[in-house]
Amino acid sequence: MTRMTPRVDEELLSRFSDAVSERMGLLFPKERWGDLERAVQSAGAELGFARPEPTIRWFLSSNLDKKQTEILASLLTVGETYFFRDAGSFRALSEHILPALISSRRENKRLRIWSAGCCTGEEPYSIAMLLHSLLPDFKDWVITILGTDINPRFLHKASEGIYGEWSFRETPSWVQERFFVKRRDGRYEILPAIRDAVTFAPLNLIDDSYPSFLTNTNAMDLVLCRNVMMYFHPRRARTVVKKLFYALVDTGWLLVSPSEMSQTLFPEFESVPFSDAFCYRKSARRVDETTPLPSLAETPAPIPGVGDTHLFDISATVSFTRDPVPRDLPLEAKETKVIAAPLAPQEIYQRARAEYENGAYATAAALIRTSLEPYPDNASLCSLLARILASQGDLAGAEQLCRRAIEADKLNHAHRYLYATIVLEEGRESDAARSLHEAIYLDPDSPLPYFLLGNLAHRQGRRREAGKHFRRTLRLLEQFPQDEVLHESEGMTAGRLMQIIDSFVQEEAHR
Repeated sequence: MTRMTPRVDEELLSRFSDAVSERMGLLFPKERWGDLERAVQSAGAELGFARPEPTIRWFLSSNLDKKQTEILASLLTVGETYFFRDAGSFRALSEHILPALISSRRENKRLRIWSAGCCTGEEPYSIAMLLHSLLPDFKDWVITILGTDINPRFLHKASEGIYGEWSFRETPSWVQERFFVKRRDGRYEILPAIRDAVTFAPLNLIDDSYPSFLTNTNAMDLVLCRNVMMYFHPRRARTVVKKLFYALVDTGWLLVSPSEMSQTLFPEFESVPFSDAFCYRKSARRVDETTPLPSLAETPAPIPGVGDTHLFDISATVSFTRDPVPRDLPLEAKETKVIAAPLAPQEIYQRARAEYENGAYATAAALIRTSLEPYPDNASLCSLLARILASQGDLAGAEQLCRRAIEADKLNHAHRYLYATIVLEEGRESDAARSLHEAIYLDPDSPLPYFLLGNLAHRQGRRREAGKHFRRTLRLLEQFPQDEVLHESEGMTAGRLMQIIDSFVQEEAHR
């Protein structure tokens, strides 16, 4: 006689479901409580609990740290994917979206693509194979293909690039024949040229800060976030969509799964129909029509005479007819004009920074450009405008402004760090390394330049040097409170950066 596994009390599961929704943003209605119960049993085994009830009670009564949260989140989501999943979407990519991007980027030969929630890597590798097929001069391009996931185990498997037959179900036969080598154990190993084209990194779409230079999630031409939104509570999903919107350059593309298509969830985007797929495109026309990011602070009041909405809205009706001056007023009153006092550069910077952090890039840029006329060499304004332009993919303009900031404020290490992130996106790794070393010379206690040097060495295969830079970064981060947001990190806390570095170190330990 088979013994039935005892079920968790429904009242306890209901409380757990509500808590998971509130604290992690994951949605588990009653019809999915079976999935929730199975995930709790697996999580309990990893966290040291023999039965699911103590696991749930511990979750309800404790503040989970980042690692514990990610263990649970990784078990609450399904790691189920395969190469070239959803033929319709990949047909739209191969026949329309990627050819259009390639044509528009032919001059500078740069493409940036992000697979958000990449699971075990099949999706970003599929993109790399597709680009390899579409681009005869693939090696001459600077192509970023980033795969991120919350689950470190998935990322470890993805970085190995070794897959079984199940990852090729419904996959064209030419994929295995052209891009894989069959191993003695019957599994398939991806070719180094494809594996090296993809970078994997841990990222929590609910909690982490993005778009960000630090996580390389800015100025994307294409974002794939498929079969991910369905796990999120609608309120959290809206926040994620808003962040992905700002991670894209103007006219950039977002692909979600067919079951996740929703005009309610994606109002900022233009829906583009293809023969057997619908995709979303970021319309430049809608950039300043969007509301601020839900997770960020409220947008400050506009600056009188500078930040008024109508100045940036070409559809606004402007009247050039003056109101008549009352005839019974004295002459002095008729001639009196109220002129707002000019704002100091620092106040302009603070207002523009607030707009930028709320995702109103065009508004922030307009504020700064207006102010750079009387203050052309203000380093803070030049640096912030450089950051905005880089976030939207205008690297040439960003580099020029960053050089002005460096020239105006030679001893500020932050300008050198920003310059390094900009030229690194252009593929100029030696220039980036030089600028990072200059930043370290100016401020040896700043952890971010060391982290970026470690990333650069890791990407170039110099593992020992990468380890040295990462260890130095960790030593510096130990001096910060775990929840302190690092300067110039765009929202990254010291504790979160330490966890990201730990993921890199663990990946190297398994190589």
